[in-house]
Amino acid sequence: MPGAAEGQATASIRGVVTDPDGRPLAAVRVGVIDQETAVRRETQTDASGRFQVAGLTGDRRHRVVASQFGYQTVALENISPGGEEITITLKPQIRRPRQVVPTRPPSNESNAPGEAAVHLTANLVLLTVSVKDARGHPVPHLQPSDFKVSEDGAPQEIVHFEQGNAPLSVVLLMDTSSSMAGSPLPEAKRAALEFIAQSHPQSEIALVVFNDRVRVVQAFTRDRSQVRAAIHQLTATGGTALYDAVAKAIELMPAAHSARHIIVLLSDGKDEDSGKKFSEVERLVQSSDVVIFAVGEYAEPDRKLFMTGEKYYKEPALEVNLNPVWVLRQLAELSGGGALFPHPRTPLEPFFTLIARELQRQYVLGYIPPARSGEPKFHAIEVRVESAARPGPFTVWTRKGYLSNGAK
Repeated sequence: MPGAAEGQATASIRGVVTDPDGRPLAAVRVGVIDQETAVRRETQTDASGRFQVAGLTGDRRHRVVASQFGYQTVALENISPGGEEITITLKPQIRRPRQVVPTRPPSNESNAPGEAAVHLTANLVLLTVSVKDARGHPVPHLQPSDFKVSEDGAPQEIVHFEQGNAPLSVVLLMDTSSSMAGSPLPEAKRAALEFIAQSHPQSEIALVVFNDRVRVVQAFTRDRSQVRAAIHQLTATGGTALYDAVAKAIELMPAAHSARHIIVLLSDGKDEDSGKKFSEVERLVQSSDVVIFAVGEYAEPDRKLFMTGEKYYKEPALEVNLNPVWVLRQLAELSGGGALFPHPRTPLEPFFTLIARELQRQYVLGYIPPARSGEPKFHAIEVRVESAARPGPFTVWTRKGYLSNGAK
């Protein structure tokens, strides 16, 4: 019966996406996935928060995933086309534990009459991804289908995708120890001001400074004049508590309003005054979604001592002898950022401009991780680019993985 088959193939799912106060959310990405064939169709909500996805098979169950920056992702399982309009409520994203918590176990069985669909509320694993071609140039205009994401070797479905410039939440983390006195601190101030000038106008910026103590000079704000005024007032004195400073910057991120959390760090020395150990800071980075870009500037004698690539700059192999260049590289690699080491007396502004522009050219991929139980564990992430329209080779740079929270 051609008529019946045609009816099945042209069924649709429609709905509305709102915030917790019932206000419609526009431009929410909505994906509808056939739970039998895994065929995915996508759309976005209109100004009234509504969406409709047509061309579905009426006798099959579908998964509906709604995601938007700044909100928790919501997935509805076992949705049948042709029914009433569904309502999806997205809650603001405050903290992002790496856990999917279903209100009841998912099932591929048909729902009994009157039985509600399975509802999953999840926080995305968000990956900030840089893609370069063989000449080291950024690769623009890639599509979600060009990316392959795996966690612990298992393929993951990309449910969120962004590209191009977007507002960020950035902590400027500046070393104001006594070694920055004289010309280094004014140079660092000019570099920080240049980063602000090159950043997205709607990005929010916080300023944290450290010597042997850590101070939050300016909380997150979009008022650039406040940040600039705070930078101009900085002075140099005291020792270096780098690890404590990175920990404090990460602690600020739950107050951020943008989904992408960035730390831009400038330091000219090795840690001598932190209460925290480097292993603690590593764990904090692995448990968070921050991306760290570090600029390490060292006087010529220290540069020769540190620019060896070794984990320890001298024996014995103790934490007090950790190579500060290795430390900055490790923080950057763990988080999917980058580390730069200008030569002495080289202007810093171009390096901070480079970081600001890199942040504007990145992709953001999101996937819902498997449900977790048991003790916290590190989960390795791999991102590859396979584009039929854009032959490689490509260099892909993102975080190495994350530390799950384990059972609650």
